[in-house]
Order: sequence, then C-alpha cells, then structure tokens
Amino acid sequence: MCKNNLAKAVFAGDAVPAFGARGGKRFKDFAPLALSAKPIYDEYAGRLTEPLTSPLYFQSLYAWNFTSVSKYAIFYDHLCIVAHDTIHDDTFAFPPIGDCRPETFSKAVCAVCEEFASEGLECVFMETPDFMLPYFSSLPHCEADISHNTDWSDYVFTREAFVAGIGKSSSREAIRGFVRKRRPVVRALSSSDGDKITAITEMDYCLERNCAECFCGCEVEVARRLVSAYDELELSGIVIESDDDPLAFGITCFQKHTIHFISKKARRSVRGLNEFLNAELMERFGLGCESVNYSDDMGNAGLRFYKSRLGAYALSHRNTVRLRCRTRGGAR
Repeated sequence: MCKNNLAKAVFAGDAVPAFGARGGKRFKDFAPLALSAKPIYDEYAGRLTEPLTSPLYFQSLYAWNFTSVSKYAIFYDHLCIVAHDTIHDDTFAFPPIGDCRPETFSKAVCAVCEEFASEGLECVFMETPDFMLPYFSSLPHCEADISHNTDWSDYVFTREAFVAGIGKSSSREAIRGFVRKRRPVVRALSSSDGDKITAITEMDYCLERNCAECFCGCEVEVARRLVSAYDELELSGIVIESDDDPLAFGITCFQKHTIHFISKKARRSVRGLNEFLNAELMERFGLGCESVNYSDDMGNAGLRFYKSRLGAYALSHRNTVRLRCRTRGGAR
C-alpha cells in the first residue's frame, strides 16, 4: 500500500485521543490528524474548485478532534480521512480531498471502502458537499445511497446578501444603541486570550444550557482548542469588551472565496451586541470574500430560524453517502 511518509509526521505536543474501541489497531495505515497535518491538508484542499462543508475545514476538524477523532492517509493522490465519533461510538469516512479527477477519485474511494471492509465496518462518507455527489454517483464499482438532513445544512450567503442582512435599519438602530450605552472596545483576538474566551463561553453560553444539550461535544473545549492553536490554524478574530468586561468574541477562517464564522459567542442579554459583532467581523475580515458560511448551528432550530431571516441564502447540504462497493484487489 502506498503511503506518504511525510504525511505521517506528528510534532511533539500533538496529542490525539485513541481511535475507537480498538484504539490504534484500527485503520493502522492511517496517521492521526494532528495540527502538524495542516500543510498537507492545505495542499490537497487547495486543488478543489469549491469550498468544502463547514465540518471539513481543517480548523473544524482540529477543533472537534476530541469527540470526532480523525486519522488520514494519502490514497491515489487524495487526502482520505476517517473519523470516530467517541460520543456515539460510530466510525465513518469523509470524502476524499484532492483535484477530484474521476479516475483517481474512484480509486481513492474504493481504497477507503476496502479499509472499512477489512475492519468489518459499513463504508459511509459523511459531510459530503453537493459538488462531489456526481463523482460518487458515477463510481464504476460502487452503488451510492445519498441523503441529507436539511436541519444540519450550512447556510451560505453571498457577501452582498449577508452585508445587506446585517445592515438593515433595525440592526443599525440596535448597534447605535449598543455603542452609545456600552462604549465597546474592539481588539484583535490572539493565542493569549484562551482564558478570556473560555470565560465568555462559560458565562454567556454554558450557564443557559445543560451540558447534555451540547451533544456534539463541549463548546468550551472547542473554543479552547481554537485559541490555543490560533496562529497555526490561520484564524482571524476579535474580542469585544466594555469597561474591561468581555462581552463577545468571534473567530473566522477562510477556504477558497468563503469566510466561515467558525466560533461566535455573545452575551445574549445585551441588545445590539450580536449585530455589532457580525458587522465588525465582516468589516475587518470579510471584505475580500465572495460568500459567507455562517456559524455551525449544531442542530439548533432557533439559530437556523435566525439565519434564515438574515437574508437570501443557499443551503449547502452536508450529504451522507452510503456505499456498497464491488471492489477489486490491487495496489493503492
């Protein structure tokens, strides 16, 4: 089996939890998707013509790598990632990332199918973007069952639609009132802000929820992981304070022409704060983007309703592809 030795490199300090019930014995030809793998990810994701779904941004993969623990290998010039959901004890694959040439994409998919078969597991590709579906549908040795849950789709806005939505008269009025009353100070977020970001998340998010509601994993840990690797992950963000009281933070990242609001927390009792945060993030980091993938809603119906009212949007489905592969032997 062909393996990229460079892709196996794991820097000191890249601690990754065990992979599934059988630990490191499962998917032995895959390496842990540690922070040191970002240059490899960037190389293969850079070959795509469109951005991936939000969970497949490297920043998201890394942030959630304590509950959705990932490994990777290079098959047929594609980055292939498998993940184990430690909460639901479920193992699945993500779609191969590369230039998506049909002949090599097909071989990469079948290589992953063989890995799952050798582990006695069903081969399922999660979080698959719409633009990859034709490649799965035309696989020569597999049958694909494709589905999606609209409640978990990404809300994608054009830059113009998003700016118009957050700049409507009611938002401008709320922002003016917030600025007049709170006199906010906005500063760039940095890797030294871990304690402050954790405190904002705990004070303004966790107190209103039972831990069981965070059924994808702890939001405090996600924020901590993002900030601790802030520079390496090439993130951009801000902290909003008033009289030294931290009120909100927002963290963004880019893929292709799309800005993704990967993490955002704001004190809900402060009118105009969320509108001010959105406007500041776009003014500082969104000027060069063509589209906006607006923060993961973790299946939250209230946030989906809020996003649907921001302006014209397109749903980017996070498709599930179940494969029944009639694979043939051969070197990968």
